Amino acid sequence: MSFRPAVFVLSSLLTSALLLHGADAVTRNSPSRYRAFQLGGSIADVGKEAGIASPEAKVISSRPERVEELNWRSDPSSTPDSVQKILFRFYNGALFEMAISYDPSRTGGLTDADLTEALDVIYGPGSAPIAKEMAFNSGYSSTVRAITQWDDPQSRMTLVGFPYGGGFGLVVSSTRDEPLAQRALLESKRLDQLEAPQKELDLRAKQAADTEAKDEKSRVVNKPEFRP
Repeated sequence: MSFRPAVFVLSSLLTSALLLHGADAVTRNSPSRYRAFQLGGSIADVGKEAGIASPEAKVISSRPERVEELNWRSDPSSTPDSVQKILFRFYNGALFEMAISYDPSRTGGLTDADLTEALDVIYGPGSAPIAKEMAFNSGYSSTVRAITQWDDPQSRMTLVGFPYGGGFGLVVSSTRDEPLAQRALLESKRLDQLEAPQKELDLRAKQAADTEAKDEKSRVVNKPEFRP
């Protein structure tokens, strides 16, 4: 009887992986798509599927290209879901990466093989990952263990294991846009560093001008009233 909880959770993981907003498994056979979310989709598309009324993505970089992030978390008061949260990342307005974190309370006792089997049902047989470790963005960057991957010519899905708590997640990314977004972020950082000295000088000049303007206003008021 002790194996029943793990079997129930695995069954729940399979079911929830097949269903979201009433969609069926037939359209879930490409690693470019996770549940109702499709790589290349807009912020509005993702917000609609996630049930976010007015999605406001956080701008990570606006030059030389626009990179944005949108967070989604499952509602504890709704039907239990194996997914705890998803970080969506957009390159020039198009979804290029999803970092999916499963709820540890719903994957407890499951093995790498269990998770791989659940995903194989939807995406077909996976393969050994190219690298043993990879970056995982979930609001902060960390290195995770790569377990299994699924590929097509435009996208890649990788099952990962977290170093903390033994949890699991997925990274779904566009093999075309993800490298472009990373290069754009590096270039944005380079530009910021290049312009930092001048920005610091401009800030100090503005602060000095603001202080001078404030002092002048005080002088106009206080000078006529001053009595030595």
